[in-house]
Amino acid sequence: MPDQPRGLQLCNNVTELTAIAPLEPGGADALRAIFQDRKNKELGGERSPIEQIESIHYARWVLIDGGTRLLFTSNFDGNLDDYLAEFAERDEGPLNMIFRYCVGWPGARPVGPFIQYVRDRMVPAEYYYSAYPKYTVNEVKRAIYWKRETEEFINGLVPRFGDVGLDDVTNQIQAFLRRLAMPTPDI
Repeated sequence: MPDQPRGLQLCNNVTELTAIAPLEPGGADALRAIFQDRKNKELGGERSPIEQIESIHYARWVLIDGGTRLLFTSNFDGNLDDYLAEFAERDEGPLNMIFRYCVGWPGARPVGPFIQYVRDRMVPAEYYYSAYPKYTVNEVKRAIYWKRETEEFINGLVPRFGDVGLDDVTNQIQAFLRRLAMPTPDI
């Protein structure tokens, strides 16, 4: 395997990232307000802008050291540069809204300085575990979708099984298999 950047570990398809950046004065209070607003919006049913980034298994921001530094951790599919480029492309506004309070933040665009900023603040993980190291986010979502659809199909078919003919069962199975072959809807 080629050398990974300092602080980065790859577990098959899934990569971890931990980065810590010092905050500008007043940055912690501003971030607390931003994070609280985001939580409130999501409690109200609004989807997170992070969902636009299809490679993220999870992302987490934590104020540490009495609010003087910001810890960012994430697990994602693929390599660091592609992940950060996707983050900048699909989530530039929220990304800048959060990290603008970090000392030396260059902005999400152009992507080169952004990638270097993150690389310079990466922290090595002593140990890294991934529950699904061989599967991408989309593969996990697809499996969840198939499970849900299969359970719904079986639960709907079994109570009526004695009341339907073989042709009807065959038609229902074919329709079910066509649904599974369709692109995975948002879950």
